[in-house]
Amino acid sequence: MERAKPATWKDYFERTKGRPPRKLLVTALGFLKNRGQALDLGSGALNDSAYLVTEGFKHVTAVDKIPVAKEIAEMLPKDVFNYVISSFENFNFTKDTYDLINAQYALPFISPKRFSEVFAAIIDSLKTDGIFTGQFFGDRDEWKNDTAMTFVTRALAEEYIKGLTVLSFTEEERDKETALGEMKHWHVFHFIVCKK
Repeated sequence: MERAKPATWKDYFERTKGRPPRKLLVTALGFLKNRGQALDLGSGALNDSAYLVTEGFKHVTAVDKIPVAKEIAEMLPKDVFNYVISSFENFNFTKDTYDLINAQYALPFISPKRFSEVFAAIIDSLKTDGIFTGQFFGDRDEWKNDTAMTFVTRALAEEYIKGLTVLSFTEEERDKETALGEMKHWHVFHFIVCKK
C-alpha cells in the first residue's frame, strides 16, 4: 500500500477503492500454472484481492495491518476469501502454500531490521512454480530517509530475487502523484519472479 499518514488511511481507501487490478498483477497471472492459493500482501482497498477471487483461485488471503476495507471484505465469498489484519512481520507465512503472492507497493513498508527475514519467509511460502510479483523502492526514492521503510539499490534488489526465475524486472524513476494526489519522486523496481 502506498504510504499515508494514519489520519489519511480513510482518504487512501476512498481514493483507491474500485480501481482496476494493478497491471503488473494482471501480467503475472499469464505466467501461472495453478490457481490454488493466492496471497495479497498490503491489500488496501481489496481491488487486487477481489480480482483474484473472480479469476478462479480456490482461496485468496488478503493481508493488511490497517483494516480499511472491512465492508468490502464482508461482500467477498467467505469460502474463497480470508481477510487478515496483520503486519507482514507478524504474519505466519506457511511453507510451500501459495501459487501466487501479490505485493503491490507493499514490501517497502517492512521494517529494515526484519526485511531480509520476512522476504525469505515470503519466498519460502511459495509453492514450486509459484509466481511472486511486487516492487522494491530504490535508493533514490523521495521517501528514502524514512527509517521505518526499506529501500534498496538495484544490486540488492537483484540479490533478493537471486535463485528465482526472473520473468520481468524493470526499473522506474520519475515524478508522479501518489494515490493521495501528492507529487513524489519515485524510484521503483517492479518484478515478476517464479520459484523453481
